[in-house]
Parts: sequence; C-alpha cells; structure tokens
Amino acid sequence: MRSLLAAVTASALLIPATAAGAADPVMPLAEVRSGMQCTGYSVVRGTDVAAFSIEVIDVVDDRASGVGPRILVRASGPAVDETGIGPGFSGSPIYCPDGQGVQRNIGAISEGIGEYGGKVVLATPIEAILGSPVDAPQARPARSTLARAEPLAAPLTVTGLSPRLGNALQRAAAKRGRLVFAAPAGPLGSFAPQQLRPGSAFGVGYASGDISASAIGTVTYTDADRVWGFGHPLDGVGARALLLQDAYVFRVINNPVAIAESAGTYKYAAAGHDVGTLTNDALDAVVGRVGGLPPTIPVRAVATDLDTGAQRTVVTNVADESAVDQPTGGSILSCLAPLAITQAAGTVLGGSPARLTGRACFAISFREAPKPVRFCNRYVTDVPDALGAGNLVAGSASTDLLEALTLVDTFKAGEVHVTGVEGDVKMERGQRQAFLRGVRLPRRGRAGKKVTATLALRHVRGGIERREVRLRLPSHLRPGKRRIVFTGVDVDLGGGDLFDLFDFDLGAGSPGGDLGPPSVKRLLARIDGVQRYDGLSARRPSGDPEDSDPGEPSYRDPKLRISGSARATIRIIKR
Repeated sequence: MRSLLAAVTASALLIPATAAGAADPVMPLAEVRSGMQCTGYSVVRGTDVAAFSIEVIDVVDDRASGVGPRILVRASGPAVDETGIGPGFSGSPIYCPDGQGVQRNIGAISEGIGEYGGKVVLATPIEAILGSPVDAPQARPARSTLARAEPLAAPLTVTGLSPRLGNALQRAAAKRGRLVFAAPAGPLGSFAPQQLRPGSAFGVGYASGDISASAIGTVTYTDADRVWGFGHPLDGVGARALLLQDAYVFRVINNPVAIAESAGTYKYAAAGHDVGTLTNDALDAVVGRVGGLPPTIPVRAVATDLDTGAQRTVVTNVADESAVDQPTGGSILSCLAPLAITQAAGTVLGGSPARLTGRACFAISFREAPKPVRFCNRYVTDVPDALGAGNLVAGSASTDLLEALTLVDTFKAGEVHVTGVEGDVKMERGQRQAFLRGVRLPRRGRAGKKVTATLALRHVRGGIERREVRLRLPSHLRPGKRRIVFTGVDVDLGGGDLFDLFDFDLGAGSPGGDLGPPSVKRLLARIDGVQRYDGLSARRPSGDPEDSDPGEPSYRDPKLRISGSARATIRIIKR
C-alpha cells in the first residue's frame, strides 16, 4: 500500500505542467493514430493526480447518432489494473506525444463499452469537448452516443447523511432507475482547496453545506478560468447555474464486472470546496468558470427532541437555476430540502421509536411575496420506520414539504422564485392519542354555532376521561331533531416515503393540460393548504357507504390526537 501511494504521488508529477492561466496544447483528431502510446490522468486517491498508460486502438464513428467520432482506447497501469474504469473517471484527459515529442491533449475518457474488466473504453476528442462553449446558447436534449456505448455517467453523490438514511436513499433511487451514492462529507479535517487542472477530481454541485449533492468526474482541460470536464453531458440541457467544486477521492471501488443493479467500478468520492460556476451542460462536456459562484437557495432544518432538549440543525445551500429557466424542468430543491428535514428529524432522537408525537412547521420564502408562506402539521405515530427515514414523523414531515415544493415546480401561470426554505420539527416520545367513545350534547343548539358538550375519551394505554369542550355544530343542519356524527383522525401512516423524492415529474401538469393555479396568489394559497386539520369533524349521518364527506371542523385539542367516531342527537332551533 505504501509503495502504491508513493507511485500515485510520483505519477502526479508527470502530468504536463500547467502554469496558472496557460492552456495545454491539443492534438487534432486527424493526427490520432492506432497504436499510439499515451498517458491518461485521474485521481484515484485523495487529491493527487495519478498517471496510467493509454493505448489508442482505433478511431470509431457512427454518423447515424449525430454525435461524432470517438477514440477507442485501452487503459493499463497500477492506477487502473485492479479496478478498471468507471463513473468518476469521466473527463480523464489523455496526452499523446506528437512528432516532436510534445505531449498534446487528444481528448478524455467518456464512455464504456461493456468489455470485461472495464479497461477498453471510448474517449471524446478534444475538439468536440472544446467546441462546447462556456456560455451555452440554448438547451439541447441529450442523445445517446455510439450504439453500444454507455456514458460513464457521473452518479449523484450525496454526503452528510446518516448511514441508515444514506443506504435507504440509494435503494430508493435504484428503484427509480437513478444511481445515487451516499458518501462521507470528506476526509477527517477536510482538505485544502485544490486548483482545478487536467486530471483533477471535481464536482458539479447541486448543493453544498451539511448536505452536499454532486456529480463527481475529472477535469479534462483548463484555459485561464475556464474548465472543461466529463467528456459527456450531465443532463445535456445546455445553460446551467450549478456549483463548480473540487473533490476528494477516498478510493476507486473495485468491481470491474458490473452485474444486476451494481454500479460496477466507480470512484468513492465527495465534493469539497465551491470554486466556481458550471455554466454549460453540453453533449460532449460540462463547462464552467472558476471564480464567482451561482445563486443558491438556503435551506435550514431544525429538529428538537422535547424529552431531552437535544437539537439537530442541518443547513444546505441548493443551486438556484431559475435565472436559466430551470433547464431540467424543475428544481432539485424539491428533493434536497425534504432530505434535510429527514436527516435532522430522523437522527435527533438517537434512535427510532415507533410511538411518537410531533409537529412540523415550514416557511417558504418567495421573491414575489412580502412574507413567507407558512404551514404546520401534527403527527402521531405508532409503527416503526421501515424505510430508513429514522422515524415516521421525519418521513411524514419531509413528504409534506415535498408536496409544497412540487406545487412550485409544476406552476405554469407565471414565474415564482423560492428564496429560502425553513423547517422546524419538534418531537416527543409517546403516542398522544385517545379514542372517542361517546359524545353528550345539550338538548338544543343552532346550526354552525358552538355548544358545550361532554366527550368520553379512552386514552391509548390509559383510562377513560370525560372532558367538557365547546363543539361546533355543522352549519347545514335544518331545524328539528338531528343526529350528528363526530369523527376523529387516526395515527399517521406516512403519506409517502423516500421513493417519492425520485418520483416527482418535474414540469409535468395535470391530465388534460390543466393550467393549475391561475396566479401566484392562488399558488401560495395551495401551498398553505398543505396544512391539514386533524381534529374532530361533524356531519349528518349518511346511509351511503361510499359517502366521503369529511364534515366540518368541530373541535381540536392541540396536544392530543382524537380518533374514532361517535354519534349524538340534538334539536336544532332556528337562528
């Protein structure tokens, strides 16, 4: 191991020297020949760039794809012999000597062809990569490259999650056909900011902070403050406003034979420091500039254990792509903000008790509104968490936030800009729940008005309580002797789960082309409507078994979930 690390460190010194602001020489595709002996560069451990041998096998083309030629190469050497090449190597530059012995950049590793061991791969010519401008003119849909080739797609690497949540997130993403890796935030003590140069590991970041989400690849080429990488698209949508980051590679995971749902060989890595802006997600490369950072949306999630006073805070900043018209159709905020809630609320208790009572309040700020939109919901649970959220309160609260943010993503009647998201979850152990066993009403009352009534409540794992309360009668009752059904709300079973984070259809509307909320004001009202009433409701009894009338709000105890139902009779007098 010591000799391997020494070899890696020494090989990094072999990469062609690049002074700040200087651009390496390139070799046109017309000069690339079969049999050329070249050198590839990539990070396989830490931040040091390692060298490995590259042999040019051939130049292949598939004009039907409309993408252009690729260079077929074979990699070898200590840096890749054990593992082969996989995601994270995308963008690894290849340098070949010209007739005068000058090392020139011919392109970058970009696609695999499925050969056993992962040593034979395709590279995108440097001319195609540099043909992707830093400032994208417009978005273009991504297309496949050569028929048998698969881009070494940079999976989404998420850091800052508990092991249980990270594993659950990976499983949930896999069920939706998305490759997600959960990784540590970085080496102990972090690492120094890195200058991006050919062969460096780098990240295209959707978010940074306590939770970071990035696609990790390799820098192909730099020219002054401009950086090219990957050799293939991220999403292939053109103009972007994502974070350009340096990265740290823990190691290359050795799985040269990818089977079933395995990711195969990949770099176990994490993004580090925000160093610039990714501005173009083109078909042959991702391109950005070192320097100024893109706008971000702050997300703050706070969870409190009311029994112990323990508190957990998660803060992350999510890239705001509204200025480039949300090129993927919506914002990843809808995934990462609920994930921050899940991480905070799912870990603050130090365990996963089934019986919990909690309350979550959210505030979503908009540029178009003078005040944040706020809503709160209460949760009572009695089943264990089986999905990895940590507890059912955490999962239910994150689902409510997802619902609100998805309304923003699908809004079509105008422009809205989220400027901040805050969530506050408070929980206590115990199932604060009672079942309604009976209701005693006064002899008479008026429709729509409150009356003094007595409730018979059976507390969960407790005794009977008789409580005098003020109940509101249904407003539609006609004069005369009337029966009323009072119905409560049962425990929360979780309206969704982690799978939902990967199942929202960005930019999609309702069936039939429904416009949805016709104004920003109506949109904000819909978000406010995510708040649910969880008290007793009152309605007239119905003989129809399919009658789903929930009734009208009648009574709510702010500290106790009342479930079950009971009937009572009262004479309604004229108003």
